[in-house]
Amino acid sequence: MAMLSNGNLQTILDKLARFASEAVGDPEFNAGFSAGFSLANTDVWSSMSTFILALNDVDQVSDLLPAARTLSEVPPTPPTNFLLNVASINAMIRALDTHYKGYGYAGVDARLTAVNAGTPTLRAHGFFRRYFGKITAGNSFIPNDLVLGTFTASAATTGTYVHSTKIDKVQYAGAKLVAKNLGALNSDTTVTVTVTKLDGTSAVLTATITVHTDAHETNLSDTTMSFIDATNVTVTGATAADAIKIVAKTDRSIASA
Repeated sequence: MAMLSNGNLQTILDKLARFASEAVGDPEFNAGFSAGFSLANTDVWSSMSTFILALNDVDQVSDLLPAARTLSEVPPTPPTNFLLNVASINAMIRALDTHYKGYGYAGVDARLTAVNAGTPTLRAHGFFRRYFGKITAGNSFIPNDLVLGTFTASAATTGTYVHSTKIDKVQYAGAKLVAKNLGALNSDTTVTVTVTKLDGTSAVLTATITVHTDAHETNLSDTTMSFIDATNVTVTGATAADAIKIVAKTDRSIASA
């Protein structure tokens, strides 16, 4: 029997990640979900507290309200790896581990580590790690594009960069970065971006934006999926009030997995 190809492993991992995100109604997967934890929290807990407050018995209110208030103020979220408690799902994950043990790996995560050695090649979707565990951060990618910061030009060579966030490397590996137009630009603009790699080292990437339409994405000069942050942006050739976002890109969508 041959070992699973990388392409077939990706398909299996993506299908499991899609199942998990749809099973819990994760709004990061689909903001339009009409069921799941997020919607249930919105629909139920505040009205439950209101109902209990209206009970005509002080002892009943005393007994029930603290727990209901906690549910309203801190809505429950799916516990990490809780889907592994479903026997048939656990069996599927274990089957992957068993398959790769037959080829000298400790399991599927060890296989991914080998595939990703040197250059990121095949990582599991962040939802797989979120709901099944098993895959270490270095073999996981951010579930959705992540805006790291926004630069707004005040003149051809000046402007302000406002940092937003960075990839949590405790949860995910690095990503490719792009410059994304925030509104239509008025001129070709060269950007210089100071970035941080997954290993903590810094680098300087550049790009010249020649397509001016809103939301157009321009790759930076290094397209490897190894960056977790953008700490500063400078420009030349910009027009005042033009703006761009520096965005970390998810590896792929699982919407059709």
